[in-house]
Amino acid sequence: VQDQATVDEAALMALGARGLIRPSATALQVVLGPIADVVAVEGALAGVTAAPGLAVGPVGWLRATDCDVPAEGCGIAAEEAAFDAARHDLANALTARARIAHGAERAIVEAHAAMLDDPALLAATRHGIARGASAAAAWRAAIRPQGEALRATGDARLAERADDMRDLERQLIARLMGLETTAPVFAPGTILLADDLLPSQLLGLDTATIAGIAVERGGPTSHVAILAATLGLPALVAIGPALRDVAEGTRVILDASEALLHLDPPHEKIAAAEARIAAIAARRADALARGHAPCHTRDGQRIEVFANLGSVADATLAMANGAEGSGLLRTEFLFLERETAPDVAEQTADYQAIADTLAGRPLIIRLLDIGGDKPAPYLPIPAEENPALGLRGIRVGLARPEILEDQLRAILSVRPVEQCKIMVPMIASLDELRQVRTVLDRLCAELGRTDRVPLGVMVETPAAAITADLLAREADFLSIGTNDLTQYALAMDRGNASVASALDGLHPAVLRLIGETCRGGAAHGRWTGVCGGLASDPLAVPILIGLGVTELSAAPAVVPDIKAMVAGLTLPAARAHAQAALACSSAAQVRRLAREFAA
Repeated sequence: VQDQATVDEAALMALGARGLIRPSATALQVVLGPIADVVAVEGALAGVTAAPGLAVGPVGWLRATDCDVPAEGCGIAAEEAAFDAARHDLANALTARARIAHGAERAIVEAHAAMLDDPALLAATRHGIARGASAAAAWRAAIRPQGEALRATGDARLAERADDMRDLERQLIARLMGLETTAPVFAPGTILLADDLLPSQLLGLDTATIAGIAVERGGPTSHVAILAATLGLPALVAIGPALRDVAEGTRVILDASEALLHLDPPHEKIAAAEARIAAIAARRADALARGHAPCHTRDGQRIEVFANLGSVADATLAMANGAEGSGLLRTEFLFLERETAPDVAEQTADYQAIADTLAGRPLIIRLLDIGGDKPAPYLPIPAEENPALGLRGIRVGLARPEILEDQLRAILSVRPVEQCKIMVPMIASLDELRQVRTVLDRLCAELGRTDRVPLGVMVETPAAAITADLLAREADFLSIGTNDLTQYALAMDRGNASVASALDGLHPAVLRLIGETCRGGAAHGRWTGVCGGLASDPLAVPILIGLGVTELSAAPAVVPDIKAMVAGLTLPAARAHAQAALACSSAAQVRRLAREFAA
């Protein structure tokens, strides 16, 4: 899974790291793609899928309000002391939580800790205290405008980061005011409803009692959405004010995969949903039991099923789930959230640890994909009007050759030498690939490597897809990043909430680009894989195989399900299905066709 699709990349990384999959949100459902054809259903509320899945249970409300704080303080010295003590207490709590957290949860907690040390926030708070405000009032006056400014940008992701600032505001004020932060207790199987939900609220709950989440506001790429996917909780957001009328204790069916919350459904509908949940769990258990065998279609076509990784924990889960290797190691985890770039030794150690965990299985390492929506403080990139079309991916590596060379040196140091392949992100021209190959060959000569190190490309731009035959003359393999390819093909920004619901990788235009890529690769005997979100989408997999894809790299937790699905396919049926999909007029029509094929 690459970048953000229906579920943020970090969520899927964390899902793999934690291995927390529930029957109500099985691995097979984790990445179903955006629901672009949601229609009104009587007795149901529609929202936006944040974490797919199915759950049945009674409603439990979590309501939170901002507490009143005194406007005036009890003296500058006293208020500063109180502020320092509360901040120190919260910092310690965040540090303690980060030590035991993993994946997305740890990243979120660390982000909160970093905000707590923000010099501008601290200076503004102390300025307010110096003018006579209470510490709580000064803190609120300092942090709230920053959150409002993020919302005012109109950027959906920045607006969702404003929720983190509101979360931090509440956490520190609670300590300043001496408020109890005991989390409410819900009965097992509760469908949690909230007008909005902050990360600390969800982390503070006993999530073992929560079967799913439905939120009036929020967004599909928020930290709460990430956490929900991490915890295996189906989640629906942006339902709107109608959610407020749902009474405590109302029995509901949360079908987050279909973006619907069914209110007080009849008994037979509940029974049918519970039967679906049980059947999904049974299929999942069977797939896991048979998941370690090499993957073939029913008529013998070899399809490699790999896993996307971002950590050693991901690799461990991938091996437990029968992955045949890694089709994508995201190396950004080493470069983000730090003040300086990792050196060669640090990178080598991390790559080697993951290679060791894979026990000799193939490891495809993607070169640093940074820039755009993933900035780093030590790689200053001037403000860009459209970062998605600016300095990102391999363009950053070519602009900063020391970063590229250090990473290549580290990869070349991994043993055994034949285990690693290298993949270049955001390729748009053959010249970019040639520049990387020139650097790689020079470093190999310096290190005394005489073997040809496999170098492949990520097909994420329409330019790369259309010229796949040219790229395949010199690239050793092609791997399609379907999320960025979809964004660029449909001219729809993944971070723009007004168009995100229509951003679907099963759009016929995207499928035609995938087919063109497979043809271009095959013309020169190169294999084509998919490491984007569609590789984990059960509706997409038969189409991908029918288009000529022979390698799928999915979220670690879904590997057994993807293998089981492939084992039930025949190549002629998949090819006919793919051709029918190419003839569809919309993504919604393709999804209807895919559901019929899967039935």
